[in-house]
Amino acid sequence: MKVLAIDYDGVIVDSVLDSLFVSHNAYLKLFGNEKRKQFGGKPFTFQNWPTILQKYSKEIEYYRSLRPYIRDAIDYGLIQKLMENGKNIQSQIEFDKYRKTDRFGLEKFYDAFFKERKKLQEEDFEGWLSLEPPYEGVIKGIRKFVKEGIKVMVATSNRTEFIFQVFHPLYYDIPVKYEDILDFNFGEDKSKQIQYIHEKFKVNLKDIYFMDDQLAHLEQTRSLGISVFLAGWSYATIQQKGRAKIEGIPVINRSEDFYSILKEHMNRRLKYH
Repeated sequence: MKVLAIDYDGVIVDSVLDSLFVSHNAYLKLFGNEKRKQFGGKPFTFQNWPTILQKYSKEIEYYRSLRPYIRDAIDYGLIQKLMENGKNIQSQIEFDKYRKTDRFGLEKFYDAFFKERKKLQEEDFEGWLSLEPPYEGVIKGIRKFVKEGIKVMVATSNRTEFIFQVFHPLYYDIPVKYEDILDFNFGEDKSKQIQYIHEKFKVNLKDIYFMDDQLAHLEQTRSLGISVFLAGWSYATIQQKGRAKIEGIPVINRSEDFYSILKEHMNRRLKYH
């Protein structure tokens, strides 16, 4: 048995705009807009969103530049505060240091973030869905792996309830079961999700393949003896890709190559068994 565990945000979908939209509104609701200058201090709506994209393109690009460093939903709130304070972060080390020293009520933000996302989904599901377009090459690859008998699971810091709706045949049509989406309940350390897969399915750790866009998650889990891959088509920085290569972690730069490169590695492992 082989298991392919993949992250959701940044691997299956590009959720940068979704996270920006949701985190901005959640941050405003928690902390108010008295001092809030970013994006005019006004909440985002589906009606004003096209104008926001045009008017604040530089701010959105800055937000995107910080996206590679997040580990869970709480960090989206931290990015909002970094933007508000005009702080310039250029590495994972800098981000993690700031993360440890400035918590600013992160626990409250976590709940506010998912409450806001649920509100937007209920208000206009397809409008919300447009904020996180899929990587078609990855979705096609997942379907191929499932047809070939590979167990495909999702290891994410997101929430199962949100992801599973997107997997519905009416939307992205991704053949992964509800119970095979391992979410934030496992905590920030994704090695716990890998251990769960190993124990539940009695699968050899060498037969587990894990892909994420966050290098730190791959470094966490690699020591278990699994095969790890960095999704290089979304948020990973040049520095993170370079570090991955030095550490011997394969980087897949194009989502279109998701299936072919993973399949090649699986066949290679099979050959030497």
